[in-house]
Amino acid sequence: MKKNLYKIFVYVSLALINLFARVNSPKICAFIISLNIRKLKIIKSNSKNPKKILVFPKSNGTEDIIESFKNKKSNIIFFLLPRPFLQKIFLCFLNKSNCRDYFTKLTKLEDIEKKKSYINFLTSTFGYVDSSIQFDGFISFNLFYYAEKYFEEVCKNLDKKFIILQKESAFNRSEEKKVPIIYKKFNEKSLSHKISVYTESQKKILIKSKIANKNQITVVGTPRSDYSFKLRNIAPKRNIIVFYLIEYNRSTAIFPEGKNWSKLYNQTLKYLFEFAKKNPDVQIILKGKTGVHEKRQSNLNPLPSNCRFIDGGSGHILLKIASAVIAFNSTIVFETIASNRNLIIPNFNNENKIYKNVLLNTENKKYYVNSKIQFDTKIKYYLDLNYKNRKLSTSDKKTLKHFLGNTDATAGENMRKFLEKSI
Repeated sequence: MKKNLYKIFVYVSLALINLFARVNSPKICAFIISLNIRKLKIIKSNSKNPKKILVFPKSNGTEDIIESFKNKKSNIIFFLLPRPFLQKIFLCFLNKSNCRDYFTKLTKLEDIEKKKSYINFLTSTFGYVDSSIQFDGFISFNLFYYAEKYFEEVCKNLDKKFIILQKESAFNRSEEKKVPIIYKKFNEKSLSHKISVYTESQKKILIKSKIANKNQITVVGTPRSDYSFKLRNIAPKRNIIVFYLIEYNRSTAIFPEGKNWSKLYNQTLKYLFEFAKKNPDVQIILKGKTGVHEKRQSNLNPLPSNCRFIDGGSGHILLKIASAVIAFNSTIVFETIASNRNLIIPNFNNENKIYKNVLLNTENKKYYVNSKIQFDTKIKYYLDLNYKNRKLSTSDKKTLKHFLGNTDATAGENMRKFLEKSI
């Protein structure tokens, strides 16, 4: 009930923000924003004069902060403001054609003037917000979110620190070549105070693209992966399969002739549902991604009785109970390896060879299944297997170091030190 009431409150607030931003009333917008700011209560402060940071929350990014400060007292208090508030104000000043993450550089004089108006309005609005809460800094989870990119200039105007905890860093071989060009050509250099990244490769990309200099950037690893590493000491439940549904259209833009992962996605669902019907004692969780998968989609209907669909929320939490994990071309693959859970990567059409340049490939090929027979056999083997905490292989360490930035549960501590030092 409370959750639904909060959603209604946010919906009404956004409608009012839209109205009062259009009539140029930053004071009223500040009041509405202040009503929607929530303290991140799970993190406790031990200081009489704590630093205050306002976070524009994003899935997995907020989890990184929570994991970094879990069971730790800090001199920082974190507050949350839903990202749509900035997006709504942005649309009052710039056209929808400007709403593209990673393409934030404006070239038309008219748009540049509108951008100045947007920054000036936000400066006034958050100046009023700051008069009551007095934030020391602000956090975004991406250098290139269209509505948050220009907030770095707002922070300059307010003499506040804008910190980026860069959440995106798992790139395939093709992306690692293209991304620096896109970053440099379509985005301005970052004015952020400090930037944390997961991996050394991401740091090199930002420096190569001249988006940031090396003094701005700190490599911390992937904090939420600490949870996965800690799971190595916990046995999963029996007879539970978690399938992290394939983001079948993720790489469409870089595929020739509009190809995507739909075929592999539908094959995997078909084989898994057949397995489910033959093994009614096995529980299967289908973890969808918000904005990509919906329970009403035709290929998810009807679901076998022992299958259930989960949408939204942080997926890595489900690793705790998983006897076997099915995943493809996602960072959850690496979190599964870190957690010592039994991993299956569908590869029914030799995707790992044909599309090796556009996949997040693992060094260890034992995880791939190339046929329905292998798929069924490996699932049964994993479900019957007694749990044992296996050491990471050399190839797995190499994979985790490249994509997560760490091979143990130290990333959270790294990020905590980074934030305390940066603020």
